[in-house]
Amino acid sequence: MKKWMTLMAAGALALSLAACNSSATPTSDTTEENTSDLSLKQVFEKSLAQSESIESLSANLDMVQKIEVPGQDVAMDTTSKMTMDLIVEPLSMHQKGTTSTKIPGEESSGQPQEIEMESYMTEDGFFTHDNMSQQWMKLSADMYEQMMAVSQKQADPSQQLKDLETFMDEFTFEQNEKEYILNLSASGEKFNKLIQKQLAETMPELGSDQQEMLKELKIKKVDYEIFIDKETFNTTALNMVMDMSMAVDGEEMNLYQDMKSTFSNYNGLKKIVVPQEVLDNAQEM
Repeated sequence: MKKWMTLMAAGALALSLAACNSSATPTSDTTEENTSDLSLKQVFEKSLAQSESIESLSANLDMVQKIEVPGQDVAMDTTSKMTMDLIVEPLSMHQKGTTSTKIPGEESSGQPQEIEMESYMTEDGFFTHDNMSQQWMKLSADMYEQMMAVSQKQADPSQQLKDLETFMDEFTFEQNEKEYILNLSASGEKFNKLIQKQLAETMPELGSDQQEMLKELKIKKVDYEIFIDKETFNTTALNMVMDMSMAVDGEEMNLYQDMKSTFSNYNGLKKIVVPQEVLDNAQEM
């Protein structure tokens, strides 16, 4: 069950953008001077074109997640705050943050367990450290590939734009002084298939039985809010609220996730280097 909780948490992070052909509706604080006539299709196309020139970026991720298995009286609340730096070529990443998890009844104090984490993922390997072990660890090559796939989708909005292109006509389209704003509230089978596809991409080692279990995934509701800079056409922020369920070992598991992401420092990073102290002292797993 814990493996599936982790799987659902990671795969749910992999979504982003889409929409239609009319120009954006100005919000009340948008001046006529800064009102754009571009259609949503044009903004989407320009954003995808701009993504081809992205060499690096930074991201801040805040996420609240609730996982419940009502039939087993299992519940887990997790709050995460993470900063990430990403370089596209060669693919490398540095991330640092805190995750706080509370499982009712598991700890006598009732207080959440807080873990401070830091990791480097470069051509030198995947290195991770937390305040519980107080030790840098070097993970296996298989784990490196899996975590790179998940982390890249979290940190790089250009990886996410393409997935929702087919839902373009279902977005509402607004604009403020500096940004285009895309909103989507949706549910249904087509979103089930999208998330099943993304889970398979981020967890390619899934066996046939586990792949069958993914087919039980049901999206109750998903809300997206995406902000795109009017001048650069870079994605500046992505907010997503998702409510879904799936059957695991005959039990229903419910997952609620509220994620807020901001993106900045486009092409401002040149290299991510694993500190020599980490290379020298990391224990291999």
